Amino acid sequence: MTFRGDRDKDTVCAVSTPHGVGGISVIRVSGPLTLSIVSKICAFLPAHPESHRVYFGNLTYAQSTNTPGNLEGRQDVIDEVLVTYFKQGKSFTGEEVIEISCHGSPLICQTILGQLVQLGARPADRGEFTYRAFMNGKLDLVQAESVLSLIESQSQQAAKLALRQLKGQLSHKLEEIEDDMTWILAHAEASIDFSTEGITVVEDDVVQVRLRKIEASLKELVATFKVGRLLKDGFRIVLTGLPNVGKSSLLNTFLEDERAIVTDIPGTTRDVIHGDTSFQGVKFTFVDTAGLRDEATDLVERIGIQKSYEAQNESDVVFFVFDIEKGMGPEEIQILESLDPQKTFILANKNDRIGGSKPLETVEKALKNSKFFQKIQDPQAFFTRRVFFVSALDKKVRSDVLNELVKEFADLQVENTVLISNARHYENLTRALENTQRSQALVDQGMGAEFLALELKESLIAIHETLGKRFDDQIMDRVFKEFCIGK
Repeated sequence: MTFRGDRDKDTVCAVSTPHGVGGISVIRVSGPLTLSIVSKICAFLPAHPESHRVYFGNLTYAQSTNTPGNLEGRQDVIDEVLVTYFKQGKSFTGEEVIEISCHGSPLICQTILGQLVQLGARPADRGEFTYRAFMNGKLDLVQAESVLSLIESQSQQAAKLALRQLKGQLSHKLEEIEDDMTWILAHAEASIDFSTEGITVVEDDVVQVRLRKIEASLKELVATFKVGRLLKDGFRIVLTGLPNVGKSSLLNTFLEDERAIVTDIPGTTRDVIHGDTSFQGVKFTFVDTAGLRDEATDLVERIGIQKSYEAQNESDVVFFVFDIEKGMGPEEIQILESLDPQKTFILANKNDRIGGSKPLETVEKALKNSKFFQKIQDPQAFFTRRVFFVSALDKKVRSDVLNELVKEFADLQVENTVLISNARHYENLTRALENTQRSQALVDQGMGAEFLALELKESLIAIHETLGKRFDDQIMDRVFKEFCIGK
């Protein structure tokens, strides 16, 4: 949807709690006519209510309403409610706001909303309360996006990240970068003005120091996107390997739930099976796939195998599973050679059948001459931290493997680290970094201040678009299209 200025002056209302039956529901009203409208159905409200104070009373039909059996227009009671008043400038939206807490019946909510609309309010658009908070300077665009991220967070770490951004951690970092850019641009513009008089406003080496500081800050932020996205969305882990090596059994162990059917018949899993779990406050989505084998003749199984390859490509991590009792042969090597070692963990399953021994050297020997081994950057670290001898019957496998996976992303444990997790932020900051680097190159080449200013302005625009200091309808639509009514 596209927001329009003439609609921004309306008084709007919506249910801000999840729809359905519940103990209570909260209806939010925001805009210049809030108090005058709500007072007509909440006669117990004083003429001048105190901000952030809760009032209790009966919410009734407006006097002008003739309800069934009420031909004389008596004020019948709709519900007993709590009404919280927020003065203009002291609310979430920055406008005069009233929140009505009623019993959580959809019928009651719709009746109250009907009364509010009849008295002059209009139903809020999706994300309109947060949009108004942004337009009224209560939030910048980064913080507005974090509202949705916080509401939709599915793990403790995702919620913590969204809350840090809502409190302005990322915004403050971007404002520091903005200040440095503005300082350079101001001096560059002054240098252009005084160029005909041969006056140097600021030396190139001073400008370079500032530019290097900006570049370092932007590089640091851009580099956090992978970790930030994993914190926000969680790890997507695909279990792959030959048929009947125990992938489905391991899936059930990791999910702590009997999600997948387990049999001794090869090809039992024919479709992609998903399941979510949480570990150390991080969300994990596990994907069980059809066993990979060339001799599959069944059409359904072949389709399942194709989906397996697609799932591997879309995953953050691949758990390659093989039967340690049978060993690692050419078929296993062939599958591994199609995988990226950077995101691959090897799980030697059914370790309970060989007496609990862990012949790591046999795995190393099997892989030694493979293309997979050649792509491993640090073989010693890989075989120490990425190869596990497990049994799907052992419940400890879940914590042992996931613990090591989380360790590889140490930043997940650093709660005060400034991270970006939003694709829009990543795109803008990458653009800002590229323009900054071009600015540095121009200074190194001794080009004039006007060339520096041109590149750095583009970089500053990218920062302003991220914070919402520069925006258009397209940007607003992109940010708010995923919000729902009442947010």
